[in-house]
Amino acid sequence: MNIAVIGCGYVGLVSGTCLASLGHNVIGVDVDKRRVDSLGRGEVPIYEPGLSELITTQAAQGRLKFTTDTAMAVQKSSTIFVAVGTPPSPAGGADLSMLFASVDEIARHANSAKTLVIKSTVPPGTGEEVARRVKDAKHKIEVVNNPEFLREGTAIQDFMQPDRIVFGANTTEGLAVLREIFQPLIDRGFAIFSMSRASAEMSKFAANAMLAMRISFVNELSMLAANIGADIESVRVGIGTDKRIGPGFLKAGVGYGGSCFPKDVAALVYQMQQFGIEPYLLGGVEKVNQRQKLVFARRILQSVKDCPKPQIAIWGLAFKSDTDDMREAPSVDIIRSLVSAGAIVKAYDPQGMANARKILGDAIVWTGGLDECTRDTDAVALVTDWPEFITQDWKHIASLMRGKHIFDGRNCLASGKVTEAGLYYHAVGRPELEPGSGRPGSMGVVAAG
Repeated sequence: MNIAVIGCGYVGLVSGTCLASLGHNVIGVDVDKRRVDSLGRGEVPIYEPGLSELITTQAAQGRLKFTTDTAMAVQKSSTIFVAVGTPPSPAGGADLSMLFASVDEIARHANSAKTLVIKSTVPPGTGEEVARRVKDAKHKIEVVNNPEFLREGTAIQDFMQPDRIVFGANTTEGLAVLREIFQPLIDRGFAIFSMSRASAEMSKFAANAMLAMRISFVNELSMLAANIGADIESVRVGIGTDKRIGPGFLKAGVGYGGSCFPKDVAALVYQMQQFGIEPYLLGGVEKVNQRQKLVFARRILQSVKDCPKPQIAIWGLAFKSDTDDMREAPSVDIIRSLVSAGAIVKAYDPQGMANARKILGDAIVWTGGLDECTRDTDAVALVTDWPEFITQDWKHIASLMRGKHIFDGRNCLASGKVTEAGLYYHAVGRPELEPGSGRPGSMGVVAAG
Protein backbone atom coordinates (compact mmCIF):
# COMPACT_ATOMS: atom_id res chain seq x y z
CA MET A 1 0.00 0.00 0.00
CA ASN A 2 1.15 3.57 -0.68
CA ILE A 3 1.08 5.55 2.58
CA ALA A 4 1.90 9.13 3.52
CA VAL A 5 2.77 10.07 7.10
CA ILE A 6 2.26 13.77 7.87
CA GLY A 7 4.67 14.80 10.63
CA CYS A 8 8.17 13.39 11.09
CA GLY A 9 8.40 13.90 14.82
CA TYR A 10 8.81 11.02 17.23
CA VAL A 11 5.51 9.22 16.54
CA GLY A 12 5.45 9.88 12.82
CA LEU A 13 9.06 8.89 12.24
CA VAL A 14 8.82 5.63 14.18
CA SER A 15 5.41 4.74 12.75
CA GLY A 16 6.37 5.55 9.15
CA THR A 17 9.60 3.59 9.36
CA CYS A 18 7.88 0.58 10.88
CA LEU A 19 5.09 0.72 8.29
CA ALA A 20 7.79 0.60 5.61
CA SER A 21 9.32 -2.42 7.33
CA LEU A 22 5.91 -4.13 7.02
CA GLY A 23 6.27 -3.79 3.25
CA HIS A 24 4.39 -0.57 2.51
CA ASN A 25 5.71 2.32 0.43
CA VAL A 26 5.88 5.26 2.81
CA ILE A 27 6.44 8.98 2.22
CA GLY A 28 7.23 10.95 5.36
CA VAL A 29 6.15 14.60 5.20
CA ASP A 30 7.36 17.46 7.37
CA VAL A 31 7.27 21.26 7.06
CA ASP A 32 10.81 21.51 8.43
CA LYS A 33 13.06 21.37 5.36
CA ARG A 34 16.21 20.95 7.45
CA ARG A 35 14.70 17.91 9.14
CA VAL A 36 13.66 16.42 5.81
CA ASP A 37 17.09 17.05 4.30
CA SER A 38 18.85 15.47 7.28
CA LEU A 39 16.57 12.42 7.14
CA GLY A 40 17.36 12.11 3.46
CA ARG A 41 21.04 11.92 4.42
CA GLY A 42 20.26 9.25 7.01
CA GLU A 43 20.66 11.62 9.97
CA VAL A 44 18.00 11.03 12.62
CA PRO A 45 17.06 14.06 14.77
CA ILE A 46 15.98 12.00 17.79
CA TYR A 47 17.62 9.27 19.82
CA GLU A 48 15.71 6.01 19.72
CA PRO A 49 17.58 2.67 19.84
CA GLY A 50 17.56 0.95 16.45
CA LEU A 51 15.66 3.69 14.61
CA SER A 52 18.59 5.10 12.62
CA GLU A 53 19.55 1.66 11.33
CA LEU A 54 15.94 0.82 10.39
CA ILE A 55 15.50 4.10 8.51
CA THR A 56 18.71 3.48 6.58
CA THR A 57 17.59 -0.04 5.64
CA GLN A 58 14.10 0.95 4.51
CA ALA A 59 15.37 3.97 2.56
CA ALA A 60 17.96 1.81 0.79
CA GLN A 61 15.23 -0.63 -0.21
CA GLY A 62 13.18 2.22 -1.66
CA ARG A 63 10.23 1.88 0.69
CA LEU A 64 10.84 5.05 2.73
CA LYS A 65 11.23 8.60 1.44
CA PHE A 66 10.94 12.07 2.94
CA THR A 67 9.61 15.31 1.51
CA THR A 68 8.16 18.73 2.33
CA ASP A 69 5.67 18.42 -0.54
CA THR A 70 2.37 17.54 1.12
CA ALA A 71 0.37 17.72 -2.12
CA MET A 72 2.60 15.20 -3.88
CA ALA A 73 2.59 12.83 -0.92
CA VAL A 74 -1.20 12.96 -0.56
CA GLN A 75 -1.81 12.44 -4.27
CA LYS A 76 0.54 9.45 -4.48
CA SER A 77 -0.94 7.73 -1.41
CA SER A 78 -4.22 5.98 -0.77
CA THR A 79 -3.88 6.31 3.00
CA ILE A 80 -2.55 9.28 4.95
CA PHE A 81 -1.50 9.02 8.59
CA VAL A 82 -1.56 12.30 10.52
CA ALA A 83 1.05 12.31 13.28
CA VAL A 84 1.53 16.00 14.02
CA GLY A 85 1.89 17.44 17.50
CA THR A 86 -1.09 18.19 19.73
CA PRO A 87 0.57 20.24 22.48
CA PRO A 88 -1.23 21.69 25.50
CA SER A 89 -3.47 24.64 24.68
CA PRO A 90 -3.04 27.90 26.63
CA ALA A 91 -6.76 27.74 27.42
CA GLY A 92 -6.50 24.14 28.64
CA GLY A 93 -6.93 20.89 26.78
CA ALA A 94 -5.06 20.13 23.56
CA ASP A 95 -4.05 22.51 20.78
CA LEU A 96 -5.37 20.85 17.63
CA SER A 97 -4.42 23.63 15.21
CA MET A 98 -1.63 21.64 13.53
CA LEU A 99 -3.90 18.61 13.20
CA PHE A 100 -6.72 20.62 11.61
CA ALA A 101 -4.29 22.42 9.29
CA SER A 102 -3.00 19.05 8.07
CA VAL A 103 -6.53 17.71 7.63
CA ASP A 104 -7.54 20.76 5.58
CA GLU A 105 -4.48 20.35 3.39
CA ILE A 106 -5.22 16.67 2.80
CA ALA A 107 -8.78 17.50 1.77
CA ARG A 108 -7.55 20.24 -0.57
CA HIS A 109 -4.98 18.07 -2.35
CA ALA A 110 -6.83 14.75 -2.49
CA ASN A 111 -7.14 13.57 -6.11
CA SER A 112 -9.10 10.39 -5.34
CA ALA A 113 -10.81 8.68 -2.42
CA LYS A 114 -8.49 8.58 0.59
CA THR A 115 -8.37 7.13 4.09
CA LEU A 116 -7.19 9.56 6.76
CA VAL A 117 -5.73 7.84 9.82
CA ILE A 118 -5.44 9.99 12.95
CA LYS A 119 -2.26 8.80 14.67
CA SER A 120 -1.79 11.90 16.83
CA THR A 121 -3.10 11.69 20.37
CA VAL A 122 -6.37 13.63 20.30
CA PRO A 123 -9.18 14.23 22.81
CA PRO A 124 -12.21 11.94 22.45
CA GLY A 125 -14.56 13.32 19.82
CA THR A 126 -11.85 14.85 17.62
CA GLY A 127 -12.54 12.33 14.86
CA GLU A 128 -16.08 13.65 14.53
CA GLU A 129 -14.76 17.19 14.01
CA VAL A 130 -12.22 15.94 11.46
CA ALA A 131 -14.99 14.09 9.59
CA ARG A 132 -17.03 17.31 9.47
CA ARG A 133 -14.06 19.23 8.07
CA VAL A 134 -13.55 16.81 5.17
CA LYS A 135 -17.18 15.94 4.33
CA ASP A 136 -17.34 18.52 1.54
CA ALA A 137 -14.01 17.54 -0.05
CA LYS A 138 -14.10 16.83 -3.78
CA HIS A 139 -13.24 13.18 -3.13
CA LYS A 140 -14.46 10.99 -0.29
CA ILE A 141 -12.17 10.90 2.75
CA GLU A 142 -12.74 8.13 5.30
CA VAL A 143 -11.62 9.15 8.80
CA VAL A 144 -10.32 6.49 11.19
CA ASN A 145 -8.24 6.45 14.36
CA ASN A 146 -5.23 4.29 15.19
CA PRO A 147 -3.77 5.44 18.53
CA GLU A 148 -0.10 4.84 19.22
CA PHE A 149 1.15 3.05 22.32
CA LEU A 150 4.88 3.59 21.83
CA ARG A 151 7.29 3.86 24.74
CA GLU A 152 10.40 5.91 24.14
CA GLY A 153 13.40 3.62 24.24
CA THR A 154 11.45 0.57 23.04
CA ALA A 155 9.30 2.17 20.33
CA ILE A 156 10.26 -0.13 17.46
CA GLN A 157 9.59 -3.22 19.54
CA ASP A 158 6.29 -1.73 20.70
CA PHE A 159 5.19 -1.17 17.10
CA MET A 160 6.37 -4.50 15.71
CA GLN A 161 5.44 -6.62 18.75
CA PRO A 162 2.50 -4.74 20.25
CA ASP A 163 0.46 -5.63 23.31
CA ARG A 164 -2.54 -4.69 21.19
CA ILE A 165 -3.48 -2.71 18.10
CA VAL A 166 -6.55 -0.50 18.38
CA PHE A 167 -8.67 0.34 15.34
CA GLY A 168 -11.16 3.18 15.66
CA ALA A 169 -13.51 3.13 12.69
CA ASN A 170 -17.19 3.99 12.27
CA THR A 171 -17.57 2.12 8.98
CA THR A 172 -16.66 -1.31 7.65
CA GLU A 173 -14.74 0.39 4.82
CA GLY A 174 -12.48 2.23 7.27
CA LEU A 175 -11.93 -0.91 9.30
CA ALA A 176 -10.99 -2.87 6.16
CA VAL A 177 -8.25 -0.37 5.28
CA LEU A 178 -6.73 -0.59 8.76
CA ARG A 179 -6.81 -4.39 8.61
CA GLU A 180 -5.01 -4.34 5.25
CA ILE A 181 -2.30 -2.03 6.58
CA PHE A 182 -1.63 -4.14 9.66
CA GLN A 183 -2.24 -7.56 8.08
CA PRO A 184 1.41 -8.66 8.58
CA LEU A 185 1.01 -8.14 12.34
CA ILE A 186 -2.44 -9.72 12.34
CA ASP A 187 -0.95 -12.79 10.67
CA ARG A 188 1.60 -13.04 13.47
CA GLY A 189 -1.19 -13.29 16.02
CA PHE A 190 -1.04 -9.90 17.70
CA ALA A 191 -4.26 -8.76 19.31
CA ILE A 192 -6.50 -6.43 17.31
CA PHE A 193 -9.37 -4.53 18.89
CA SER A 194 -11.91 -2.72 16.72
CA MET A 195 -14.14 -0.01 18.18
CA SER A 196 -15.64 3.36 17.36
CA ARG A 197 -13.42 6.37 16.72
CA ALA A 198 -14.37 8.03 20.00
CA SER A 199 -13.68 4.82 21.94
CA ALA A 200 -10.26 4.46 20.33
CA GLU A 201 -9.43 8.08 21.11
CA MET A 202 -10.50 7.65 24.70
CA SER A 203 -8.55 4.37 25.05
CA LYS A 204 -5.30 6.24 24.43
CA PHE A 205 -6.07 8.93 27.00
CA ALA A 206 -7.35 6.40 29.52
CA ALA A 207 -4.19 4.28 29.22
CA ASN A 208 -1.86 7.22 29.84
CA ALA A 209 -4.00 8.58 32.68
CA MET A 210 -4.08 5.18 34.38
CA LEU A 211 -0.30 4.77 34.17
CA ALA A 212 0.29 8.30 35.45
CA MET A 213 -2.16 7.65 38.27
CA ARG A 214 -0.32 4.49 39.34
CA ILE A 215 2.97 6.40 39.47
CA SER A 216 1.44 9.19 41.53
CA PHE A 217 -0.27 6.63 43.76
CA VAL A 218 2.96 4.90 44.73
CA ASN A 219 4.77 8.22 45.02
CA GLU A 220 2.16 9.51 47.45
CA LEU A 221 2.50 6.32 49.48
CA SER A 222 6.28 6.78 49.43
CA MET A 223 5.88 9.96 51.45
CA LEU A 224 3.95 8.10 54.14
CA ALA A 225 6.51 5.27 54.07
CA ALA A 226 9.32 7.76 54.66
CA ASN A 227 7.53 9.17 57.69
CA ILE A 228 6.70 5.88 59.40
CA GLY A 229 9.92 4.01 58.62
CA ALA A 230 8.43 1.63 56.04
CA ASP A 231 10.22 0.66 52.81
CA ILE A 232 8.18 1.52 49.72
CA GLU A 233 10.16 -1.04 47.71
CA SER A 234 8.90 -3.80 49.97
CA VAL A 235 5.40 -2.32 49.85
CA ARG A 236 5.33 -2.28 46.05
CA VAL A 237 6.35 -5.94 45.98
CA GLY A 238 3.67 -6.66 48.56
CA ILE A 239 0.95 -5.15 46.41
CA GLY A 240 2.42 -5.66 42.94
CA THR A 241 2.46 -9.45 43.26
CA ASP A 242 -1.32 -9.37 43.68
CA LYS A 243 -2.55 -10.50 40.25
CA ARG A 244 -5.40 -8.00 40.44
CA ILE A 245 -2.86 -5.15 40.67
CA GLY A 246 0.37 -6.21 38.95
CA PRO A 247 3.83 -4.63 39.28
CA GLY A 248 3.86 -2.22 36.32
CA PHE A 249 4.32 1.50 36.98
CA LEU A 250 4.45 1.09 40.74
CA LYS A 251 8.06 2.21 41.10
CA ALA A 252 8.49 5.18 43.43
CA GLY A 253 10.79 7.94 42.20
CA VAL A 254 11.04 11.60 41.31
CA GLY A 255 7.86 11.58 39.22
CA TYR A 256 6.86 11.05 35.62
CA GLY A 257 7.61 13.24 32.61
CA GLY A 258 7.69 13.01 28.84
CA SER A 259 5.39 14.20 26.09
CA CYS A 260 2.37 12.06 27.00
CA PHE A 261 1.51 11.65 30.67
CA PRO A 262 1.47 15.31 31.80
CA LYS A 263 -0.23 16.55 28.64
CA ASP A 264 -2.82 13.81 28.40
CA VAL A 265 -3.81 13.92 32.08
CA ALA A 266 -4.27 17.69 31.81
CA ALA A 267 -6.30 17.38 28.59
CA LEU A 268 -8.55 14.70 30.09
CA VAL A 269 -9.13 16.80 33.21
CA TYR A 270 -9.97 19.81 31.04
CA GLN A 271 -12.40 17.88 28.86
CA MET A 272 -14.21 16.43 31.88
CA GLN A 273 -14.59 19.91 33.34
CA GLN A 274 -16.02 21.14 30.03
CA PHE A 275 -18.80 18.61 30.47
CA GLY A 276 -19.38 19.66 34.07
CA ILE A 277 -17.70 16.55 35.50
CA GLU A 278 -15.45 17.24 38.47
CA PRO A 279 -12.31 15.06 38.01
CA TYR A 280 -11.74 14.29 41.68
CA LEU A 281 -9.31 11.45 41.02
CA LEU A 282 -7.41 12.68 37.97
CA GLY A 283 -7.28 16.22 39.29
CA GLY A 284 -4.78 15.19 41.94
CA VAL A 285 -2.48 13.07 39.76
CA GLU A 286 -0.35 15.93 38.45
CA LYS A 287 -0.36 17.72 41.82
CA VAL A 288 1.23 14.66 43.42
CA ASN A 289 3.72 14.45 40.55
CA GLN A 290 4.79 18.07 40.96
CA ARG A 291 5.12 17.73 44.73
CA GLN A 292 7.33 14.66 44.33
CA LYS A 293 9.94 16.62 42.38
CA LEU A 294 9.98 19.56 44.77
CA VAL A 295 10.24 17.36 47.88
CA PHE A 296 13.20 15.55 46.33
CA ALA A 297 14.94 18.88 45.69
CA ARG A 298 14.27 20.06 49.26
CA ARG A 299 15.80 16.90 50.68
CA ILE A 300 18.97 17.46 48.65
CA LEU A 301 19.19 21.05 49.84
CA GLN A 302 18.72 19.98 53.45
CA SER A 303 21.70 17.64 53.18
CA VAL A 304 24.02 20.45 52.06
CA LYS A 305 22.62 23.31 54.12
CA ASP A 306 25.85 23.67 56.10
CA CYS A 307 28.06 23.76 52.99
CA PRO A 308 29.25 27.14 51.72
CA LYS A 309 28.34 27.42 48.03
CA PRO A 310 27.12 23.81 47.82
CA GLN A 311 27.79 21.91 44.61
CA ILE A 312 25.35 19.23 43.51
CA ALA A 313 25.80 16.67 40.73
CA ILE A 314 22.74 15.69 38.70
CA TRP A 315 23.09 12.31 37.05
CA GLY A 316 20.56 12.14 34.24
CA LEU A 317 18.49 14.82 32.52
CA ALA A 318 16.18 13.07 30.05
CA PHE A 319 12.77 12.13 31.44
CA LYS A 320 13.72 8.44 31.19
CA SER A 321 16.66 6.36 30.03
CA ASP A 322 17.17 5.35 26.38
CA THR A 323 15.92 8.67 25.08
CA ASP A 324 17.10 12.26 24.67
CA ASP A 325 13.61 13.62 25.29
CA MET A 326 13.52 16.49 27.78
CA ARG A 327 9.81 17.26 27.53
CA GLU A 328 8.42 17.67 31.08
CA ALA A 329 11.56 15.95 32.44
CA PRO A 330 11.59 15.90 36.28
CA SER A 331 15.22 17.02 36.19
CA VAL A 332 14.21 20.50 35.03
CA ASP A 333 12.05 21.36 38.04
CA ILE A 334 14.55 19.74 40.40
CA ILE A 335 17.46 21.70 38.96
CA ARG A 336 15.57 24.98 38.97
CA SER A 337 14.69 24.47 42.64
CA LEU A 338 18.33 23.81 43.51
CA VAL A 339 19.63 26.77 41.51
CA SER A 340 17.03 29.15 42.97
CA ALA A 341 18.24 28.14 46.45
CA GLY A 342 21.80 29.16 45.54
CA ALA A 343 23.34 25.77 44.78
CA ILE A 344 25.85 25.21 41.99
CA VAL A 345 24.50 22.40 39.80
CA LYS A 346 26.66 20.21 37.56
CA ALA A 347 24.90 17.85 35.19
CA TYR A 348 25.52 14.96 32.82
CA ASP A 349 23.31 12.76 30.65
CA PRO A 350 24.49 10.26 28.00
CA GLN A 351 22.00 11.52 25.38
CA GLY A 352 20.01 14.48 26.67
CA MET A 353 22.65 17.20 27.03
CA ALA A 354 21.86 19.14 23.84
CA ASN A 355 18.11 19.22 24.44
CA ALA A 356 18.58 20.05 28.12
CA ARG A 357 20.84 22.98 27.29
CA LYS A 358 18.04 24.49 25.18
CA ILE A 359 15.86 24.55 28.30
CA LEU A 360 18.31 25.36 31.09
CA GLY A 361 20.84 27.50 29.22
CA ASP A 362 23.79 28.68 31.29
CA ALA A 363 22.10 28.23 34.67
CA ILE A 364 24.15 25.09 35.38
CA VAL A 365 27.57 23.60 34.69
CA TRP A 366 27.55 21.21 31.73
CA THR A 367 29.99 18.32 31.99
CA GLY A 368 31.34 15.66 29.68
CA GLY A 369 31.09 12.60 31.90
CA LEU A 370 30.31 11.28 35.36
CA ASP A 371 33.75 11.91 36.83
CA GLU A 372 33.72 15.55 35.79
CA CYS A 373 30.14 15.92 36.95
CA THR A 374 30.84 14.36 40.35
CA ARG A 375 34.20 15.90 41.21
CA ASP A 376 34.16 18.20 44.29
CA THR A 377 30.38 17.95 44.77
CA ASP A 378 28.65 17.79 48.14
CA ALA A 379 25.79 15.59 46.94
CA VAL A 380 24.98 13.41 43.94
CA ALA A 381 21.39 13.02 42.75
CA LEU A 382 20.54 10.24 40.31
CA VAL A 383 17.49 11.50 38.40
CA THR A 384 17.47 9.26 35.30
CA ASP A 385 18.22 5.55 35.64
CA TRP A 386 20.74 5.08 32.84
CA PRO A 387 22.48 1.68 33.25
CA GLU A 388 25.94 3.25 33.46
CA PHE A 389 24.86 5.19 36.54
CA ILE A 390 23.71 2.04 38.32
CA THR A 391 26.92 0.04 37.87
CA GLN A 392 29.36 2.55 39.37
CA ASP A 393 32.44 1.89 41.48
CA TRP A 394 31.18 3.69 44.57
CA LYS A 395 34.55 3.88 46.26
CA HIS A 396 35.79 5.75 43.21
CA ILE A 397 32.75 8.04 43.33
CA ALA A 398 33.40 8.71 47.02
CA SER A 399 36.99 9.66 46.25
CA LEU A 400 35.81 12.28 43.77
CA MET A 401 33.26 13.92 46.05
CA ARG A 402 33.71 16.65 48.61
CA GLY A 403 30.60 15.53 50.51
CA LYS A 404 29.06 12.12 51.17
CA HIS A 405 25.40 12.21 50.13
CA ILE A 406 23.90 10.06 47.36
CA PHE A 407 20.26 10.63 46.40
CA ASP A 408 18.70 7.77 44.45
CA GLY A 409 15.73 9.32 42.66
CA ARG A 410 14.80 6.04 40.96
CA ASN A 411 15.36 3.55 43.80
CA CYS A 412 17.67 1.63 41.49
CA LEU A 413 21.04 1.62 43.27
CA ALA A 414 22.49 -1.13 45.46
CA SER A 415 22.41 0.70 48.78
CA GLY A 416 24.88 -1.68 50.43
CA LYS A 417 27.52 -0.83 47.81
CA VAL A 418 26.90 2.87 48.30
CA THR A 419 27.14 2.83 52.11
CA GLU A 420 30.11 0.45 52.05
CA ALA A 421 32.01 3.21 50.23
CA GLY A 422 31.44 5.55 53.17
CA LEU A 423 28.49 7.40 51.66
CA TYR A 424 25.04 8.29 52.95
CA TYR A 425 22.24 6.72 50.92
CA HIS A 426 18.96 8.60 50.42
CA ALA A 427 16.20 6.99 48.33
CA VAL A 428 12.49 7.66 47.78
CA GLY A 429 10.19 6.26 50.44
CA ARG A 430 12.94 4.16 52.02
CA PRO A 431 14.85 4.56 55.30
CA GLU A 432 17.97 6.66 54.92
CA LEU A 433 21.22 4.79 55.49
CA GLU A 434 24.46 5.95 57.07
CA PRO A 435 27.88 4.84 55.83
CA GLY A 436 28.47 1.14 56.47
CA SER A 437 24.95 0.50 57.74
CA GLY A 438 23.61 -1.79 55.01
CA ARG A 439 19.88 -2.27 54.57
CA PRO A 440 18.04 -4.14 57.31
CA GLY A 441 14.80 -5.91 56.53
CA SER A 442 14.40 -5.10 52.84
CA MET A 443 13.25 -7.69 50.33
CA GLY A 444 16.60 -7.72 48.58
CA VAL A 445 15.90 -10.68 46.33
CA VAL A 446 13.08 -8.82 44.59
CA ALA A 447 13.57 -5.14 45.32
CA ALA A 448 16.43 -2.84 44.46
CA GLY A 449 18.93 -2.00 47.19
